[in-house]
Amino acid sequence: MRKNARNLLLQGLAAVLLAGGTLGAVNATGDEANASTKPGPRAGSHATSLKTAWPTLKNGSRSTDVVTAQYLLAARGHRLTADGSFGPKTTKAVKDFQRKNRLPVDGVIGAKTWAKLTNLTLASGARGQAVKALQVQLGVNPDGVFGKKTKAAVSNFQKKNRLTADGIVRPATWHRLVVGAHTLPVPNSPRDVRLDHKMALHQLAAAGIKPPVGRTSLHGVRARTIQGVIALKKASRCTIVITGGTESGHSTKGTYSHAGGYKLDLRTRDEGRCVTNWIKNTQRKGKPRGNDPRWHGTLNGISAEYVYETPRKGGVHWDITFK
Repeated sequence: MRKNARNLLLQGLAAVLLAGGTLGAVNATGDEANASTKPGPRAGSHATSLKTAWPTLKNGSRSTDVVTAQYLLAARGHRLTADGSFGPKTTKAVKDFQRKNRLPVDGVIGAKTWAKLTNLTLASGARGQAVKALQVQLGVNPDGVFGKKTKAAVSNFQKKNRLTADGIVRPATWHRLVVGAHTLPVPNSPRDVRLDHKMALHQLAAAGIKPPVGRTSLHGVRARTIQGVIALKKASRCTIVITGGTESGHSTKGTYSHAGGYKLDLRTRDEGRCVTNWIKNTQRKGKPRGNDPRWHGTLNGISAEYVYETPRKGGVHWDITFK
C-alpha cells in the first residue's frame, strides 16, 4: 500500500515538473510589450496532456493552426505572412525560435514548441500579432485589438470548455483553443486547397466580409471558392452576406456541390440587392438551370456561375459555383 502511494506521488511530481519545464517563460518582443508573459494557472488536465494533445505542424501543413503559429512567431519578431501555409520561411522562423528557446531545432511545431509559443497571457487592452493569433482561433475579426468583442468570445469559449471564464487568455486557454481547432489534410493539387471553418472566416474577415449567417459552415470549403467570393465583393463593391456553405442539407450530387466546397449561397434581399443588381447588369446571361435564371462570369481568373434559386418552399437566394 505504501509503495503504491509513493509511486503515485512520484508520478504526480514528475507531471508537475514536466509541465513547469514545458511552460518556461518567453521574452516577448516588439508589439507584445503589453502582453504578460507570466504563465497562468494550469489545471491538472492541461499539465498532463501537453505532450500528446498539441497538433504537430511541419513543412506542407495548411490549417488555422498554421495561421495562429505564424502570428505567434511574428509576435516574437519573425517576419512572416500569416497565410496558413507552412513553407520554407515558416520553417526557418520556427528553427530560429527553437534555437533561441533551447529546444530541439527541427523546424517542426510540436508540444514543446507550442508550449513556448503560447506561454503568454493576453487580456483586455492588449494589441499585436499574438492577439490576432487568438482572434483567428476564436473566429472573430483579426484586427489585433483585444476589445469587448474579443473578451466576450474568450469568456464564452472558456465557459463551454469548463475553464475559468474571466476573459483572460493564459496557457490553459491557449491549449484548449489550439487543440480544439479542426485541421484538414494537404491537398494533392494547389487548386483543391481546402480550408477549415476558422481559416475561411479569417480570410473573409481580412477582406471585410462578415461571418456567414445562421448555422452556415465553411469547413472543407475550397480556398478558390473563398477567393472567388472575395473577388466578387471587390468587383461589385457590395456587402456580401453568405447564407449557405458546406453544411448538411444541400444536395451532394455531382462534383461541383456544396459538400464539395465549390458553392456558396448569398442573400438576395436587403443587403443582397446590391450584388443582385451587379450580377444581372454586368454578367453574361446563360441558359436557365431548370426554372431558375443563370448568369456566368470570371472573377480574377475564377469562373463563376450565378443561379437565382427560387425554391418552392421559399428562401430565394443566389447559388454561386466557383471553379
